Amino acid sequence: MAKSAFRLALEEAIEQRHSAVHPWSDAWTSGKLDRRLLGEWVKQHYHYVSHFAEWVAAVYATCPHQEVQHFLLENVTEEEGLVGMHGAAPVRHSDLLLEFGEVCGKSRGEVLNAQVNGELLAETLGLQSWCTVQSRKPFVEALSGLLIGLESQVPRIYSKTTPPLLEKYGFSEDEVTFFTIHIAADIEHGEKGYEIVEKYATTDEQRAACVRNVREATMMRRLYLDGVYRTFVQKPVEQKLAA
Repeated sequence: MAKSAFRLALEEAIEQRHSAVHPWSDAWTSGKLDRRLLGEWVKQHYHYVSHFAEWVAAVYATCPHQEVQHFLLENVTEEEGLVGMHGAAPVRHSDLLLEFGEVCGKSRGEVLNAQVNGELLAETLGLQSWCTVQSRKPFVEALSGLLIGLESQVPRIYSKTTPPLLEKYGFSEDEVTFFTIHIAADIEHGEKGYEIVEKYATTDEQRAACVRNVREATMMRRLYLDGVYRTFVQKPVEQKLAA
C-alpha cells in the first residue's frame, strides 16, 4: 500500500539527520573505539534511556484514547521489565545497559551517579530536557517526537553497531543483549508510533507540528552524539596533536 504524504514527510524528517550516519557511529562500527570509550557512552546514554518509560508514562496519563493507552502501557511495562518480550524473561532494559557498562569497566554506581556528580555533558542534558518537555505536549505531538523521531531510529542504529561489538570488540552475545533486544522491540514501537500519529493527527496544523517534532528529535539526538564524539574522540586527538 502506498504511503501517505504525511508518512513520507515524517520519514524524511528522520532521514535528513539519522543518527546511524554520524562520526560516533562510524568510529564505533569501524572498531576505532575501545571498551573505555564505550563505557563513557554508557554513562551518558543511561541518563537518556532510563527516563524513557517515564516520558511515555507521562503521555499515557493525558492520552484520551484507550487503544493508545494500552500500547503505551505495554511499552512502559516492557521497558521497566514488568513483562517479558515474546516469551522472554522480564528484564528492565536500562539494567541491561548497566550490565554492558560493567563489562566496559564502568561500575553501576559510577553510571547511576553521573548526573548527581555533574558528569553529564551539556548535550546529554539537552536531550534529556527536550524529552521531558516533549512528554507534556498533546499526545499525538509528543508521540511523534518520542516514538518516531527517537525510538524508530534505534533498529537501524543498533543493527549497524551491534555486529562490531561481537566481531571487533570481543563481547559475547549475552553481553550485548541491551542492543539486540532493542532492535526487535523498537521496530514494533516505532511502527506503532507511525500508525498512531497518522490516525490522530487529523488537521494540517497537527501534522505540521508532528513533522516539526520529529525533525527536532533527530536534531537533539545528533547534538547529543556530537557531544559524545567531540568529548571522547575528537578532543583527545586534538590534544595529543597539540602536545
